[in-house]
Amino acid sequence: MAHSERDAVKPFRMRLTSGLLLVTLVCCSSPQEQAGPEAQEVGTWTPLPSGAPLGTGLQVSSVFDGQNVLLWGGLGGCTVNGVCGDGARFNVAAKTWTPLSTQGAPSARTQHSAVWTGEKMIVWGGLGCGSPLGPCGDGATYDPATDTWSAITSQYAPSARGGHTATWTGDLMVVWGGQDLQRGRVFGDGARYHVDTGRWTTMDFVEAPVARRYHSAVWSGETTGEVLYWGGDGNGAGGVDVALADGSMYGPFAGHWVEMPTEGAPTGRWAHTAVWTGSKMIIWGGIGCGDAQQDPPVYCEQGAAFDPLYRKWTPISARGAPSPRTGHIAVWTGSKMIIWGGASSKCGPNGGVCSDGAAYDPETDTWAPLRTQGAPSARAGHVGVWTGSALFIWGGMGGGGSEAPLTDGALWVP
Repeated sequence: MAHSERDAVKPFRMRLTSGLLLVTLVCCSSPQEQAGPEAQEVGTWTPLPSGAPLGTGLQVSSVFDGQNVLLWGGLGGCTVNGVCGDGARFNVAAKTWTPLSTQGAPSARTQHSAVWTGEKMIVWGGLGCGSPLGPCGDGATYDPATDTWSAITSQYAPSARGGHTATWTGDLMVVWGGQDLQRGRVFGDGARYHVDTGRWTTMDFVEAPVARRYHSAVWSGETTGEVLYWGGDGNGAGGVDVALADGSMYGPFAGHWVEMPTEGAPTGRWAHTAVWTGSKMIIWGGIGCGDAQQDPPVYCEQGAAFDPLYRKWTPISARGAPSPRTGHIAVWTGSKMIIWGGASSKCGPNGGVCSDGAAYDPETDTWAPLRTQGAPSARAGHVGVWTGSALFIWGGMGGGGSEAPLTDGALWVP
């Protein structure tokens, strides 16, 4: 398998078959700390209604607008490039699906980003423009009030890329990092999109961290007013994956970078998850926690919390945590971090994908398993969105050797 094809959809392996981009789950082993007696299972599951008007369920971007979960794009068989350019909205209260308008929407793609501004969804970048690996350098805003798309300027925008992060600060969208597989490049630059003026401004990258993809980014809000970047795949010489264990804090208004401390930081990894609790960033899961030459790479079993105010890392308990995995979702409920699904060797009976999860309480540093009765079937690469009162799960890829994206889901209520 060519390295460019293999890397197109990390942490999954991609192969090109009949012109379509398909993925196969990675499965490898890693030990986990022995968990003690499990706490009582929490939450209840309710299946989502069928009939979602979407062409795929894999690597779909998602945001919550206060009433609806908005879904767009993804990896599937919608086009000869194996990507999709349609979308849907799910009304949480009415539990109904409605297709998004396609007029004026961006071209089909995957590995793109989406943020919610408070009024509109912004979709930008991705892979699948012009060819299966072709990077995208454009985007558009979607207004759910009018069901309309409006293109955003590409002048001074970041170079075309996918696998980047896009973070909403309350005033602007910050795009950083990512990759261009056609040219074999990983980026260490980005730009800021100002919604009020509809313009891009470049970021100072002289003091930025090294180039990376599949990293995490969260906005610290009023705590420090910075975007926190951590981890990722540095993709070193010869295309060898490099698990990064560093990060930086970026102040988008002053345009400055401050390096994060490495003391107490988690083991280097990529394709992990991160949530912002209101005072700390919590890193969990991912792959790369082992020899950089190891193929497939090792799943990461421990996480840590970073306090940007005091610039300090604190490990989080692994006792009772889900098995090490990637391709899972992580959301913040306002008091707990919820992990569900993903790919893990510990979920072998399901073909390497998981149908379990847990809730982490940072106040007590404890995990409680989610109830499995009524949960969706095992999957990875799915959508996970916190709606304010429930966890919305949809799509992904299942086990058993099937390569067809799933088109079902469920709501989990604490």
